Amino acid sequence: METQDQPLALTVSQSLRPTNGKEEEVNTDAESMEEEFIWEEYMEEHGADPAPHTTFKHVEISLQSSFQPGMKLEVANKSNPETYWVATIITTCGQLLLLRYSGYGDDRKADFWCDVMTAELHPVGWCAQNSKTLMPPEDNVYLRKAIKEKYGDWREFLIRDLTGSRTAPANLLEGPLRGKNTVDLIVEGSFLELQDASEPFVYWPARVIRNIGGRLLLRHVGLGEEHQTKDIWLFYLDIRLRPLGWAQENSLALEPPTDLRSLQTADEWQRALENARLDGQKNPLPLEVFKDHVDLPKHSFRMGMKLEMVSPWEPLQIRPVSVTKVYSEIYFQLTLDDLTADAKPRSVVCHANSPGILPVQWCLKNGVALEKPRGYE
Repeated sequence: METQDQPLALTVSQSLRPTNGKEEEVNTDAESMEEEFIWEEYMEEHGADPAPHTTFKHVEISLQSSFQPGMKLEVANKSNPETYWVATIITTCGQLLLLRYSGYGDDRKADFWCDVMTAELHPVGWCAQNSKTLMPPEDNVYLRKAIKEKYGDWREFLIRDLTGSRTAPANLLEGPLRGKNTVDLIVEGSFLELQDASEPFVYWPARVIRNIGGRLLLRHVGLGEEHQTKDIWLFYLDIRLRPLGWAQENSLALEPPTDLRSLQTADEWQRALENARLDGQKNPLPLEVFKDHVDLPKHSFRMGMKLEMVSPWEPLQIRPVSVTKVYSEIYFQLTLDDLTADAKPRSVVCHANSPGILPVQWCLKNGVALEKPRGYE
């Protein structure tokens, strides 16, 4: 659920030093430094328990490996490091990969672990590009025999095995992103496309200013430090975030947000867009960042329908709202019911999974107060 006004977001001071639950007030006088907040002591004093980590699914997802089961890569043979063979990722554990050589099928007896940070691993095709030999390990008699029995030649087997498969991305096997978890692939200076808060079919590139555990501080390209009050925080799994180039690929508009357009001239916005595209091509954000984004379901709302909604402007209130626009089978607009003569429409763009929308009489059934529409007697 996104508001047409400035998006609601928590703000964090740029100069804060991380502490365990509370910002530390730094003073020139060391003795006046405020005591640090310690969760363990606080919970013991109040006889409280922390919410289990398993209840935060979005955080668990952010800590997953960027490698996915089924990806294939080329592995140096231990008996002859000058030769390589293809292996499939079975599972991951941090920076460790459980691999199975191609040719073993579903047989797990020869699975082996390797550390992505120390093992010699390459994307499929690396051997061909670098004139390296691709062949089954010489000391693996079982594997060579299994391939020979089913196929006349191991090259024929390899062609069949790799057809339709997915290789592990090169940037996850080498360079600064090697072995990083999904959330850590998003580095400062990365670019994404951000959906307009009030126009679901309009996008504009945004630059990552900070990444704190997957919470991204974003600034629309074209804006500088002097506009940092316009920066917004979003979790990297937010449906409003897409890879650079996504809008064009899906025939959607690339335009600066409506409430920001007056801050720059049309030429300045266009130059900023072109520069972002160039920078994004030089250091593209790995598509693995978006592997856990969910597809939104279709809705069944129609114009004029009534429902209840947690007000984005007064989060402690639930108010009657009306469907005032249906953009598509995915997005629709809700407007607060306001019967006053000088009412100014307050609308939000929603989708079927928007958490703040509720059916009529939800408040009544759950013993929660429903605010009357303004002007209703």
